[in-house]
Amino acid sequence: MTRFFTQNTTIMYEFREEHQMLRESLRQFLSKEVLPRADQWEKNKECPKELFRKMGEQGYIGVNYPVELGGSGMDFWAAVIVMAELSYANIGGFTGSFYAHTYLPLPLINALGNEKQKECWLKPALQGKKIAGLGITEPNAGSDVAGIQTTAEDKGDYYLVNGSKTFITNGTIGDFVVLVTRTGPKHDMSLLLVDLETEGISRSKIDDKLGWHTSDTSQLFFDNVKVPKKNLLGEAHKGFYYLMNNIQEERVLMAVMSTYTAKYAYDKAVIYAKERQAFGQTLSHLQVIRHKIADMAIKLEACEAMTFRAVGDFIANGAKATNRVTKAKAYTADVCMEIINESIQIHGGVGYTEGYGVARAWRDARLFSIGAGSSEIMKEIIGKFEIDNIIHDKLFISSRKGAVDLQA
Repeated sequence: MTRFFTQNTTIMYEFREEHQMLRESLRQFLSKEVLPRADQWEKNKECPKELFRKMGEQGYIGVNYPVELGGSGMDFWAAVIVMAELSYANIGGFTGSFYAHTYLPLPLINALGNEKQKECWLKPALQGKKIAGLGITEPNAGSDVAGIQTTAEDKGDYYLVNGSKTFITNGTIGDFVVLVTRTGPKHDMSLLLVDLETEGISRSKIDDKLGWHTSDTSQLFFDNVKVPKKNLLGEAHKGFYYLMNNIQEERVLMAVMSTYTAKYAYDKAVIYAKERQAFGQTLSHLQVIRHKIADMAIKLEACEAMTFRAVGDFIANGAKATNRVTKAKAYTADVCMEIINESIQIHGGVGYTEGYGVARAWRDARLFSIGAGSSEIMKEIIGKFEIDNIIHDKLFISSRKGAVDLQA
């Protein structure tokens, strides 16, 4: 069994047999259904819709969703395993689309949806029969969610939606989105379940991306779109707060993605160093290479420790785990790139080509410090938490001999 500490250092979590079975099953599935086709999908910049259906049929989409909704009823660690294995498979684009389908809109429907909404939207999404997205980002509103301008005007028995969204994952291939709309001043926002075939909606695919080539990304335009009142998710005007509660799950899973993309690049570097001959010996015999690998291994261990600790905190405390989750997300996003850079350096010239995989990993991983809140926003959140904590503890600190006066 794999063991590691959770947020309480007196408690350890153990992967159970069902977790190990899930891991092995998913690895076999990826070896058969994904790895042989990944290069072609990448070349064609294609997000394979049929892969959602196949993963739904195998139960990989709904691993931690309730059994009565078609899920497997496992715990959140099952979701961690799925995202880790997908990330290690080095098909970052599809992994991003899967993540944007499974862990952005669907938790909101699961938490807020009524019985009919779950039957109509959530169940087919868990089966992979419908592909979902979350419509937040706009041309003038990204990390600043409060800046959203897409409006939903209450017309009695329906909402009239006008505006646009951009960088929406699964926007072109998707069947529906959980759309974030403004329904009042400041933080008065509402979430609407919107069928993307509704009259008045147009889509424009975004193809010129640095990475995530196997992820579908698009712009969405809403011109007097009528959305039935029954499609309101949760209560009106509370959408902003729903999103803030959901964002920790997004961020902790992105830390998982960063960590296991880094692990892929690290393993590739070690294998290459043991095989590549230079100066009459393998690269692994050169001290400078061994020291690079040592530094990478230390950073990778730190990423995994921070991520697992954040997962444990999130499971125990939900949205209250903000500080630890934010630290893990910010740290792993940056360190992931450092590890991949070193992997490319160890590979030398071939690392700069497409055939060895690490170039793709570099392109795909670059998004981690931008998506689900930029690293700059993460550090602002962390800074506020840390300053508040030190102020709360100032009486204890100042009572200790030699303590700095914090009253100034």
